[in-house]
Amino acid sequence: MIILDVFQSKDQEELKAFVLQIQNNEFGLDFSETDQPDLLDTKSFYKNGGFWTAKLQDQLVGTIGLQKLDDSNAVLRKMFLKKEVRGSQLNIAQKLVDTLLDCAQKKDFKIIWLDTPAVATASHRFYERNGFVETDQQNLPKGYQFIDKNSKIYKLILA
Repeated sequence: MIILDVFQSKDQEELKAFVLQIQNNEFGLDFSETDQPDLLDTKSFYKNGGFWTAKLQDQLVGTIGLQKLDDSNAVLRKMFLKKEVRGSQLNIAQKLVDTLLDCAQKKDFKIIWLDTPAVATASHRFYERNGFVETDQQNLPKGYQFIDKNSKIYKLILA
């Protein structure tokens, strides 16, 4: 059974290893933890948004974060799934996004932004199915930062 929960600080090291493994071993992005302050202190980084984990048999298999930029804008960050649980059978990705969007609406955000590596084509299709529309870097709100300059940028306008 999949358990979605709010991030717990005790999972910090497991989270860091999980994300870096996918970024670097699977997608070849060559990121470090120092490039990503949210991997060093996740609870503090997402305190005005939220961060959730998905676990299967007490093993981390998915993550998603919501970072507040300002009263209207937030960023979807760190959406990762273990390769073995991707796809529609367990529906983990959709459950994580639904959790994030529910939180974003309760916090009255108007737009959710995200960047995703250009090589992650399956995630592009997933985001588009969920209403995200590709845009360009010139449209990003003030304060938006990302480390992979070879990314696609998406936004979702919340009703």
